[in-house]
Parts: sequence; structure tokens; C-alpha cells
Amino acid sequence: MERVRSPGVTLDGFREQQAEAFGGYRPVAAARFLRLVERLGDRLHVEVEGIERIPAGRALIVANHAFGWDAVFPMAAIHESTGRDVFVLGEHLWWKVPFLRRIASTVGTVDGSSENVDRLLADEALVVVLPGGLREAVKPAALRYRLLWGERYGFVRAAIRNRCPIVPLASIGADELFNFVGDAVERGERLLGRFGLGFIPLPRPAHLLPWPHRVHLRYVLGDPIAPPFPPSAADDHEAQREFRWMVEGALHELLDRELAFRAHVSLAPHRRH
Repeated sequence: MERVRSPGVTLDGFREQQAEAFGGYRPVAAARFLRLVERLGDRLHVEVEGIERIPAGRALIVANHAFGWDAVFPMAAIHESTGRDVFVLGEHLWWKVPFLRRIASTVGTVDGSSENVDRLLADEALVVVLPGGLREAVKPAALRYRLLWGERYGFVRAAIRNRCPIVPLASIGADELFNFVGDAVERGERLLGRFGLGFIPLPRPAHLLPWPHRVHLRYVLGDPIAPPFPPSAADDHEAQREFRWMVEGALHELLDRELAFRAHVSLAPHRRH
């Protein structure tokens, strides 16, 4: 992945180093922000389950990407429960938006480059990864709870390269905040590409206005999955595919179980008498 290059002087005083691991991070400000998120989560009755499954050292926490910044709720709960710093790999888009990028970097968002991932994991950090990116975040309602990871293998390469376990994180509810239709990324490229803004997706609500629905947010962490290959296999595409299939399968299983439980459907095997 290409690293973000910002001009020396910017409108908001942002410098490219602030998008790098630890470059813009302010632990005190981040802790204050996450405490506020935790209080908001309490008011909204947000549930986060399985924090005890997070290993003591480094880990990549890989989640399905629902709409917006909903990943801050499990990040806040993990920080509150363990006292550990939690970082998240951000889309390159964040570093093009003045002021928002400064806030993002201050509270633990870093540019999703392989160099930044390696630096964070070398420091035994917890890193949240949303492989589906913006395309998955603004997917149409017909694709709710589907993983749209395409050809993204960077997170499994990083896990193999750093001997780092992956913890699947199922996000339930946030996919239902809005009803979008069509391909938001293609729409953005078609309508904004002529202005050089094709990197901005344009989600279209099913109705006139994108009113958010009232939903219950629940997050479930699964068991950590250790890379089954040595670091030397990090660039082996077959190894990457096999490990990603393992992670996808575990995450799909969590999503299926939680959605079935919510619908009062048992997934226990049927026994004939």
C-alpha cells in the first residue's frame, strides 16, 4: 500500500507523521475519548462480549465493517476492561479530510500501511482491522452481514509476518442503521471522479432521507486464531488465502450464531428419534 504524503503546511496543521503509528497518538486524550464512548455505550445499552478471549500480547482484531465509526464501542470496552491502548487501521480517505484526520490520529487511528502495522505489533499492541473498508461500510441492505473483502490480504500477511493471532469480532446491529441501495463506491467514482474525488463513496438511501433506524448494538469477540504458517510464508498467496479462509469462516460462524440467536432460531443439529 502506498504511504500517505501530505504537504509540509496544511490548513489544519496536519503532518504526514501523524498518520503513522504513534505519530499523532495522545494516550491521555484517547483515554478521555474512549471513556466518553463507554458512557455513551452504557446509555445505548451496547453489549461487548468475549473480551477475556483477547491474548495478553499483540493481536489483530478483525471485524466486519458496518456503517460509520461503530468500532469505537468495542475499542472503548476493551480499553476500559484491560487498560490497554487499542489502535485501528484507517482508510486512506481519513488523511485527506482536514481536522477530522487530526482527531482520528489523536485517538488511535493510523494509516493502514504495512509499516505501521509492523510497528504497532512490534510494540505488542492491539490493532483493530476492518478489511472490507468503505465498500463494506456502505454496502446495500441486500448485502448486510456479508464480508466484502475482495482481494485484501494485507492483514493476514501482517499476522503471518509478525506471528500474531487474529481475533474475530462480530458486529451485530450497525449494518441495520441505514437502508442503502446500489454500489456507493461506483456511484462516487462516476459522479465525483471528474473532480478528482472518486475516492469518496456516495451511499444512496432507499428512501428520501437517510434516517437512522433504532438498533441494538452487540459485539462478540471469538477465540484467537494463530497463523498456521511461519513468517517466511507471509508472501505466499496460497498461505494467505488459507489463513484468510480460516478467519472468514470463524467470523461468519460468529455472525450466523448471533443472528440466529436474535431470531430465536437454534443452530443445534437436528436429532432423529
